[in-house]
Amino acid sequence: MAAHLLPILLESSWYLIETGPVREVLGAEPWLPIPRARAELPGVVVWRGRAVPLIDVAHVLGVAGTSTPQRARTLIVSHDQGIAALPVDAAREVKSVPEARLVATPGELVPYATRELDEEGAVTPVIDLTRLLNDLHRVAGTDTDGEN
Repeated sequence: MAAHLLPILLESSWYLIETGPVREVLGAEPWLPIPRARAELPGVVVWRGRAVPLIDVAHVLGVAGTSTPQRARTLIVSHDQGIAALPVDAAREVKSVPEARLVATPGELVPYATRELDEEGAVTPVIDLTRLLNDLHRVAGTDTDGEN
């Protein structure tokens, strides 16, 4: 069986995420800041007429180098609690990778990375997006699709 993974760039690091939750890959989307919001959830993006929470995944992973999550691409992802927008610097073509090539990470050096792909010495972490989104939902204590 193969895993379908989307390579994403955050700052200068590449990561992989499962494609299942990804609904759309958009360009840079304007977002509206929410006063006194958590750094991980700084605002909302309007998507198809709805306010969708913006998740600064670079901040969550500890690689955010700027104070603003404005980036070249925006991923729209679905999860158990609704829809979210994830700004990323770049996204490449989806990779189909045999599950056997994905190995468990030694410890959790990268937050939310449970597996990694080694391609000729270039190791790329696979981010468990479902766990990341569920943790943010639990911490925020609100419905993350903008509907309380």
